[in-house]
Amino acid sequence: MIGAFSSAPAPARRVIVDPGFLPYRDRAALRILYRADVATTAQLMTLAYARRQTAQERLSRLYHAGYLERAILPPSSRGGAPHAFRISPRGRRRLGYDPLTRSRAGTQLRHSLNGVETVCALVAASGGGPAEPLVQAWLTEMMAHDLLPKVYPDAVVVLQAATGSAVLCLEIDQNTERCPVIRDKLGRYETALRSKTGWHLLFVVPSAERAASLARHASHRGGYPGLAGQAWALDLPELRTRGLDARVVALNANLASTTLGALLADPTSRRCPTPVGTHAWLQVLGLGGNEDLTEALR
Repeated sequence: MIGAFSSAPAPARRVIVDPGFLPYRDRAALRILYRADVATTAQLMTLAYARRQTAQERLSRLYHAGYLERAILPPSSRGGAPHAFRISPRGRRRLGYDPLTRSRAGTQLRHSLNGVETVCALVAASGGGPAEPLVQAWLTEMMAHDLLPKVYPDAVVVLQAATGSAVLCLEIDQNTERCPVIRDKLGRYETALRSKTGWHLLFVVPSAERAASLARHASHRGGYPGLAGQAWALDLPELRTRGLDARVVALNANLASTTLGALLADPTSRRCPTPVGTHAWLQVLGLGGNEDLTEALR
């Protein structure tokens, strides 16, 4: 059971913290939350703060300053009840963001968190460290809504490795969508990705059994031949533990399963000057700028 989001109790005299005086990592964390809707302490540690204690201290400060709301998540396997954060209405006003028009609760909140978790797992999968970041760009749902015709990815992630690059259109699956919905989505992606070399549709699923189920749905009545080699399912728990060695199941009856790393084979260079999670990326977000995605989205 996920607790409701709540704001910090207002003290007798609240200390006003001007956004311009926040450290750039705090401002970047707020920008990440604006784009992604919600994130946990551990996720913001991976993306913005590097150290758990720093993330806990900074997020607590932002919460008590009125910028954030938080909710208690179910206890983790390591004990303790983690927090999820989102920008509060007060914070949105002070930062100049649009008012919150929707409330993410229950499965929808988990859907958003799993999307951010997928990106964090990809950032952690980079074997080269800060000098060779894997995740070049991350477009959240709000940023990717008009990127492709008639499809609306939950996120688009650009990866660059020594072997090549790939653009992944992520569909975060919660094991709730019925077969007709999945098939309709596959049909629309078949058209949208027809001329996109190095682009892939990747369903991120909660279990290997769900990946196998999606493969059966995709093979119904001849399947989607236009998506051969471009449509896959990936088990999120396996991505967390195996990184680029995680298995991806082909959503095409004529193709064998492979690894996520094997998808990074397109020779197109898709490097971004501000790879996700790097100092340069956090500075751009903290200063209110936007990434240069010209090369990344080729």
